[in-house]
Amino acid sequence: MCVRYTLHQPEEALEAIAHAIARKLALPEGVKPNYNVTLTHVMPVVAAGADGPEVRGMMWGLVPFYEKTKPTMRMLPNAKAETAATLAAFRQGVAKRRCLVPANGFYEWQAVGNLKLPHLFTLQDGAPFAFAGIWEPAEDTTPATYGILTTAPNALVAPIHNRMPVILTPELMPRWLGGDPLPEAEYRALTQPLPADRMSERPVSRYVSNSRHEGPQCIAPPEEAPPELPLG
Repeated sequence: MCVRYTLHQPEEALEAIAHAIARKLALPEGVKPNYNVTLTHVMPVVAAGADGPEVRGMMWGLVPFYEKTKPTMRMLPNAKAETAATLAAFRQGVAKRRCLVPANGFYEWQAVGNLKLPHLFTLQDGAPFAFAGIWEPAEDTTPATYGILTTAPNALVAPIHNRMPVILTPELMPRWLGGDPLPEAEYRALTQPLPADRMSERPVSRYVSNSRHEGPQCIAPPEEAPPELPLG
């Protein structure tokens, strides 16, 4: 799963997407760097609009159409790419509401003894990218929501977690964004794991493990090596 990510350089991330899709994009007012994005946060998302791609604020945690009338709505942060196109919760999103979720990196936790140690995954050159997302429109008191597609892990992520988000680099972004169904072969090609040699990984401070924590300390190096890990 992908349940935390960082967008600590939102302007640069939107600029990269704008360049990739050849479209001028304006960052919504009030958007600030967020080093610890988690479920229910409202974040910028690039989605197709009446006049072309645009940036919208959406809440992370896709609320399927059949959940919107329930007193307690279920929010889904992720959808498995292998099955999303056939499941009721995600089918229409995959077919008609594919979006780009700007990001600078994502976190996963490694179990070491009794500890869960956070790791930050980024692109090799530190460049911003986009997750392959799908979204649901606002309805009554429910805001627009989005979810992130996940896929099998590459060789870099696999030792830490058994899933990874679908990462779209600039050459892939225009192919994903849109409101028309994708041919199955194109969909499968776009939702493959990004090659490991295009990514970097490093351990970060356990400060990020608390979802209420925010700021540069989230991506700082670990304070100390845990007892279960050898030094050096």
